[in-house]
Amino acid sequence: MRRGTRLRAAARRGRPCAAAIVLLAFCAPAAGAEPSPLRAPSLWIAHAGEPAAIAAQARPAGVRTLLVKAADGTTPDPQFTPALVSALRASGLSVCAWTFAYGTDPAGEAAAAVAAVRAGAQCLVVDAEGQYDSRYGQAQLFVRSLRGALGRAFPIALAGQAETLQHPKFPYSVFLGPGAFQLDMPQAYWHDLGLTPGAAVSVAIGENALYGRPIVPVGQLYGGVGAAEVGQFATFAAEHGSPGASFFDLDSAEPALLAAVVPHVAPAIRLAARPATVRPGADGDEVLWAQELLNGAGAHLPAGGFFGAQTGRALVRFQAHHRLARTGVLDAPTWRALLRVRPRVPSWAKRPPDSAL
Repeated sequence: MRRGTRLRAAARRGRPCAAAIVLLAFCAPAAGAEPSPLRAPSLWIAHAGEPAAIAAQARPAGVRTLLVKAADGTTPDPQFTPALVSALRASGLSVCAWTFAYGTDPAGEAAAAVAAVRAGAQCLVVDAEGQYDSRYGQAQLFVRSLRGALGRAFPIALAGQAETLQHPKFPYSVFLGPGAFQLDMPQAYWHDLGLTPGAAVSVAIGENALYGRPIVPVGQLYGGVGAAEVGQFATFAAEHGSPGASFFDLDSAEPALLAAVVPHVAPAIRLAARPATVRPGADGDEVLWAQELLNGAGAHLPAGGFFGAQTGRALVRFQAHHRLARTGVLDAPTWRALLRVRPRVPSWAKRPPDSAL
């Protein structure tokens, strides 16, 4: 987890990310999905101390899951041991591993993550950021290596950059595509950007909703944030349909902050951020994802990530077939219909390096 991650204020630029009582399906769990420790309030731990001291901080706060640093790239972190996992689990906490991935050695990075699972991790969170830009083939190899070793059901989440539209070269569509990771944990560090907690949650969930995975936004406990802000972030996440907020990290948490990481009152309303609208001329992973979905519905588009005339015509045909307004725009109703389609995914390993976004 890198504190330098930046979430720019899309709301300030007039993006359609305002909260609305619509489209809960974007954030709802898949039918029949197994409960996962990731679908609960969680705390990140970069530097683990004594298990008893960790439990004494986490449990009174209502935290049920700990995400413990287990590897940086291909290098395992020696703190993540079966003894640590067993001690924390004996205190009633779920324990997951988090790793930072660079994309330079995807098979080696996957092996380090799998080793953490073999040491007892109940789930896995992959922190992948700008280092993975344009590395579609590497991302596909990484995901397939993990799934080949751990199976399709083992709970894995992506903790990536929150504003997907501001990171057009990042392979969200690979990490969050079919058979890949089940959960999306965008890093929504409001204080670093001068945003309110509510704006950070709305932008993060609105833009990540395009990928149709349950969303658990990650907030911050460092940088001088106040307990009221932490509580607002957790409450907004719950109101937007998230199964639980996550916070980085326990090392920085004062008692007053920990007391605020879990809402004490159930939200009176259930909101979901309207997915960001994508228009002709856009160029990025969100367009590539739409092209894969349109191809799954019968179109024959090159998966290049540019929203040009060919993609526009295929989109209008799709909207007409599904009795949607023929806007030629990737709007909220169109995303909802597209996400019912199984995408046709390219084999990125067979494509030349300059074909990636």
